[in-house]
Amino acid sequence: MNKVLGFFREIILAFFFGSSLIYSSYLLLKTLTDFLSKFTFGNALQANILPKFTRLYEKNEILNLNFVYIFSKKISISLFFLSLILQLFVIFFLIKEFYFLLVITAFILSFILSLNFHNSLFLNILQAKGDFKKFSIAELSNGFVSTFFIYPLSLIFNIVGVVLSRLFGVFTVAYFYINPILKSKNGHSANVSMKDFNFSVVFLSNLYLFVFLVARFISGLNSSSDIAFFNYSFLLLNIFMTALIFNINSIVLRQISLRRDLKYFYYAIYISIFSSLILYFTVQNYSLEIVSTVFMRGAFNISDATSTAFFLRKLTLPFILSVFSTVFLQPFFSLGINKISKQCLNYSYFLLLVVIFTLMYCLIFKISSQSACFLFVYSMSFSSILVSILSLKFFLDHEI
Repeated sequence: MNKVLGFFREIILAFFFGSSLIYSSYLLLKTLTDFLSKFTFGNALQANILPKFTRLYEKNEILNLNFVYIFSKKISISLFFLSLILQLFVIFFLIKEFYFLLVITAFILSFILSLNFHNSLFLNILQAKGDFKKFSIAELSNGFVSTFFIYPLSLIFNIVGVVLSRLFGVFTVAYFYINPILKSKNGHSANVSMKDFNFSVVFLSNLYLFVFLVARFISGLNSSSDIAFFNYSFLLLNIFMTALIFNINSIVLRQISLRRDLKYFYYAIYISIFSSLILYFTVQNYSLEIVSTVFMRGAFNISDATSTAFFLRKLTLPFILSVFSTVFLQPFFSLGINKISKQCLNYSYFLLLVVIFTLMYCLIFKISSQSACFLFVYSMSFSSILVSILSLKFFLDHEI
């Protein structure tokens, strides 16, 4: 349901802002906070925190979360200032326009990032406790509130209204669902530290998102609307990933973890091949029709549709490569963090080297932002495939 609400929000944003420079500038800032968020909450927290607190709740009915709150407060403040400094640098040295609106936007985005970390940490503890109903309602409340307010606030406050609507969503979760958890001072004292986080595992488990977020940022460095076209096209592609591939991966990971049976893995590959061929054929032949049907209303015009369709066609192949790398990595993750942490670190180093060499190549030869964006996403997608194949070999060597 949250994915549906998120998709609806993007349609509203296209209606209000199209490919305007203020919206493109906002996307450049939001890319920074999105990148930081992938390391600090969502899947990142789930992979690192959920197993620990599940074990704690198996042994203790009640947990005292005071030390967890102190840790959350410290990291949230650090995230706020790190995010704000990065965004202000981008505003004053790269964008150089819309200073007033974008500085306010940067403050709110940084606050949303820090509060989201706080919320996500305790929502994962709710999951570990087994309170899945409250967790789901909290997640849905965030999406519903931010979607409900995005239209009137954008109408009144322009781009600042977009971030205000998201702020209302995270405040709702913090006030109604997180605060009650913190009131209990009884029970076993639980703690969290940086030692509980394995960032190389987080990096690999979110690899395709990191690749496309960096590519999105690069596309916005030319002070044009390319980042908006990139964002709209990736949104359409990501529906495919969310609706199909993530569900397949969850099944594969669970079945391999329980039974060490690769049958489901092979099924996932066959389904991915078939669905990817359909995706590629559809996009290459009907990209403009798809974009026009979804987005072309309000400020989003035929010129925007044509440019978005171009990005959609260019990004489809690396996206499909990312789909297969995501599928190939699932058996590897089933081995558990303790067994794969060293390999994850090695794979992460290799991928970071690819990032560095690709960016250096773009700078040395003064490649345009649009070309650099496509070069980066293609080189990283092929590298991701290589890493995922090596991870599959590692799994086969250790489990079969």
